[in-house]
Amino acid sequence: MRRAMSTEFRFVGLVLSLFFALSIAGCEGDDGAPGADGADGVDGVNGVDGASGVACWDLNGNGVGDPEEDLNGDGVVDVLDCNAIASGAYGAEKLHAGYFTEKAYEGTSDCLKCHGMIGADMLMRAHFTWQGVSSNITGFEEGPHGKNDLINNFCVAVPTNEGRCTQCHAGYGYDDKNFDFADMKNVDCLVCHDQTGTYAKAPKTAGLPVETLPDGTPLDLNKVARSVAENEGVPTIKNCIDCHAKAGGGDNVKHGDLALSLVDTTREFDVHMGTDGANVDCVFCHAVKKDGSENVIDHGIGGMPYHSVDEGEMKTCEGCHGDANSVHVGKPVEAVITLHPTLACQVCHIPTFARNTPTKTEWYWETAGDMDRVPVIDPETNRPDYDKMKGDFVWATNVRPTLRYFDGMWNRAIINANDKFTGTPTTENPVVLGEPSADYNTAGAKIYPFKKMIGNQPADANNNTVLVPHLFGTKGGPNPYWGNWNWDLALQDGAAYTGQTYSGEFQFVDTVMYLTVNHEVAPKEQAYGYSGTSSCVDCHNNGQIDWTELGWTDEPPPFGTGTRP
Repeated sequence: MRRAMSTEFRFVGLVLSLFFALSIAGCEGDDGAPGADGADGVDGVNGVDGASGVACWDLNGNGVGDPEEDLNGDGVVDVLDCNAIASGAYGAEKLHAGYFTEKAYEGTSDCLKCHGMIGADMLMRAHFTWQGVSSNITGFEEGPHGKNDLINNFCVAVPTNEGRCTQCHAGYGYDDKNFDFADMKNVDCLVCHDQTGTYAKAPKTAGLPVETLPDGTPLDLNKVARSVAENEGVPTIKNCIDCHAKAGGGDNVKHGDLALSLVDTTREFDVHMGTDGANVDCVFCHAVKKDGSENVIDHGIGGMPYHSVDEGEMKTCEGCHGDANSVHVGKPVEAVITLHPTLACQVCHIPTFARNTPTKTEWYWETAGDMDRVPVIDPETNRPDYDKMKGDFVWATNVRPTLRYFDGMWNRAIINANDKFTGTPTTENPVVLGEPSADYNTAGAKIYPFKKMIGNQPADANNNTVLVPHLFGTKGGPNPYWGNWNWDLALQDGAAYTGQTYSGEFQFVDTVMYLTVNHEVAPKEQAYGYSGTSSCVDCHNNGQIDWTELGWTDEPPPFGTGTRP
């Protein structure tokens, strides 16, 4: 009995013990927050030093400065000899080629990594700013003025139309007046320094490069970047002519003496650029400033006709060939030179321009917008007489230049500065948008050749303002003419953008402007007066000179009876 009770008691005790243990386990609480980190342990023993490296100047790795390792020639072999360029063994050409082989070209920022100072300089140059100190515009010599606010009678003006005009800007993204001219990354280095001849800017993209070349292959920007130091990085004719020949909207449209054909021409068409002539590039005459050691000082280019003429060094005829009187001594033409001391060299040596590629000489905006008209191809120039976007044209080849007195100064129409006219313009008395300021009374002025461009374009019918029309894109307003074909709306856009006053009524007025002619210098045998006084008929008694442009009423004595005040 006692044994049975004892056994039962032990069993109950075991059950209670298990229950108690399980109860305690089930009531365990959450872990507490981690404690603070303990103090750092003691540093271990330093490891063994590695083997000594090879100094950057130690080309043969022998640890000794050998004479052949003195690359900069200063008599000391040291870190200054680590620059491989000092030896000429790895010059700029190979450096650019190697760098852009190992690294993909991603934009101007790649150039700025080494050429930051040049980038900063470009921000001040007219090829990027499109304006400068307008030292050659009479009455506006302090500037700044330039392409950004000058009015012409081709595509009229840049404002509102930036996205189209800036296909030829030395930058990227200039599509409206909010463009950041202070950002060096907006500079386009490749457009001037490409040596492959493949780089080109796409139309309607505000200066971005094309994606595809004419042959259908992609534009290889790495290849272009690798090439930029070839030819010592000097721009070629193609670099310059691709933009300057296309001024006005097409090949040789505007200047008349700058055509794409000059990239590979002969002396028959230009004795300087002809491959069988002097075979020089544009920058031979339109040069940059250099110091006494021939190092480039900055990226300013000589030859800006209206502004910033001191940005570079512009060669003159006399600078290369000498004084006209000295050059022609003992030749039949000597007497002609003596009798005509005010003739510039170009008058005789550029007998005609547009000798290879036609140029526009007349442009009438008034007839634009005729959707039904079919253009007629001129059989002599193979150019159309009409474009619905732009109106009627007259093209010409072998154009005899118009002669004017010129001392380097210009009268120019500038937006919101002198864009108004007086009276009623006619074909005989047009609005002058650009002409030499000088006349025959101006001290130091000489007679120079010019292309005379005439046409008509929109103006305010009430306040006599030559207006800027919005032609392209919607950055300049909602109503581009090349979209809505509505002159009134396009002029409203232009006025809102530029600040010009538009009364709401417009007219088309006759205009004229003159452009210098300095290229397409002909072989000397074709120069006027080449045969001496027997060549007087080259200019006199042949009806080819408009003497009124020189201040005469008609052909001057002794060949005529013209007079001038």
